[in-house]
Amino acid sequence: MTDKEIDKLADLIADKLITKQREYDEHFHIDLQETMEKEGGFIRQVSEEELILAEIARLMTLLSSYEEREQYEKAAIIKNKIDKLKNKLDNL
Repeated sequence: MTDKEIDKLADLIADKLITKQREYDEHFHIDLQETMEKEGGFIRQVSEEELILAEIARLMTLLSSYEEREQYEKAAIIKNKIDKLKNKLDNL
Protein backbone atom coordinates (compact mmCIF):
# COMPACT_ATOMS: atom_id res chain seq x y z
CA MET A 1 0.00 0.00 0.00
CA THR A 2 1.43 3.39 -0.96
CA ASP A 3 1.60 6.38 1.37
CA LYS A 4 -1.08 8.07 -0.72
CA GLU A 5 -3.39 5.07 -0.34
CA ILE A 6 -2.74 4.95 3.40
CA ASP A 7 -3.58 8.66 3.71
CA LYS A 8 -6.77 8.19 1.72
CA LEU A 9 -7.76 5.25 3.91
CA ALA A 10 -6.98 7.26 7.06
CA ASP A 11 -9.17 10.12 5.80
CA LEU A 12 -12.05 7.75 5.10
CA ILE A 13 -11.75 6.20 8.54
CA ALA A 14 -11.58 9.62 10.24
CA ASP A 15 -14.65 10.82 8.33
CA LYS A 16 -16.60 7.71 9.32
CA LEU A 17 -15.56 8.10 12.96
CA ILE A 18 -16.66 11.73 13.01
CA THR A 19 -20.02 10.81 11.47
CA LYS A 20 -20.54 7.99 13.97
CA GLN A 21 -19.59 10.25 16.89
CA ARG A 22 -22.21 12.79 15.80
CA GLU A 23 -24.83 10.02 15.69
CA TYR A 24 -23.83 8.84 19.16
CA ASP A 25 -23.96 12.42 20.48
CA GLU A 26 -27.47 12.92 19.10
CA HIS A 27 -28.70 9.66 20.63
CA PHE A 28 -27.06 10.50 23.94
CA HIS A 29 -28.82 13.86 24.13
CA ILE A 30 -32.16 12.28 23.28
CA ASP A 31 -31.67 9.54 25.88
CA LEU A 32 -30.57 12.07 28.49
CA GLN A 33 -33.58 14.27 27.88
CA GLU A 34 -35.97 11.31 28.09
CA THR A 35 -34.35 10.13 31.32
CA MET A 36 -34.54 13.57 32.90
CA GLU A 37 -38.20 13.96 31.89
CA LYS A 38 -39.10 10.58 33.37
CA GLU A 39 -37.35 11.34 36.64
CA GLY A 40 -38.75 14.85 37.01
CA GLY A 41 -35.40 16.56 36.54
CA PHE A 42 -34.63 19.40 34.28
CA ILE A 43 -32.07 19.95 31.59
CA ARG A 44 -30.28 23.26 31.43
CA GLN A 45 -30.65 24.86 28.04
CA VAL A 46 -27.33 25.36 26.34
CA SER A 47 -26.99 28.87 24.99
CA GLU A 48 -26.29 29.57 21.35
CA GLU A 49 -22.95 31.03 22.42
CA GLU A 50 -21.97 27.79 24.15
CA LEU A 51 -22.96 25.76 21.11
CA ILE A 52 -20.90 27.97 18.81
CA LEU A 53 -17.89 27.82 21.12
CA ALA A 54 -18.13 24.02 21.28
CA GLU A 55 -18.33 23.79 17.50
CA ILE A 56 -15.34 26.12 17.11
CA ALA A 57 -13.34 23.92 19.49
CA ARG A 58 -14.26 20.80 17.52
CA LEU A 59 -13.33 22.45 14.24
CA MET A 60 -10.02 23.71 15.65
CA THR A 61 -9.10 20.12 16.49
CA LEU A 62 -10.04 19.00 13.00
CA LEU A 63 -8.09 21.93 11.49
CA SER A 64 -4.99 20.96 13.43
CA SER A 65 -5.31 17.38 12.24
CA TYR A 66 -5.56 18.43 8.60
CA GLU A 67 -2.61 20.78 8.94
CA GLU A 68 -0.47 18.05 10.49
CA ARG A 69 -1.29 15.78 7.55
CA GLU A 70 -0.60 18.66 5.14
CA GLN A 71 -4.15 18.53 3.77
CA TYR A 72 -4.30 22.25 3.18
CA GLU A 73 -7.43 22.29 1.01
CA LYS A 74 -9.47 20.61 3.73
CA ALA A 75 -7.82 22.86 6.32
CA ALA A 76 -8.87 25.94 4.34
CA ILE A 77 -12.50 24.78 4.28
CA ILE A 78 -12.46 24.22 8.05
CA LYS A 79 -10.77 27.60 8.59
CA ASN A 80 -13.59 29.30 6.64
CA LYS A 81 -16.18 27.57 8.84
CA ILE A 82 -14.33 28.68 11.97
CA ASP A 83 -14.18 32.28 10.71
CA LYS A 84 -17.93 32.28 9.98
CA LEU A 85 -18.69 30.95 13.45
CA LYS A 86 -16.42 33.54 15.08
CA ASN A 87 -18.19 36.25 13.11
CA LYS A 88 -21.56 34.89 14.24
CA LEU A 89 -20.30 34.82 17.82
CA ASP A 90 -19.18 38.46 17.59
CA ASN A 91 -22.68 39.45 16.40
CA LEU A 92 -24.52 37.82 19.31
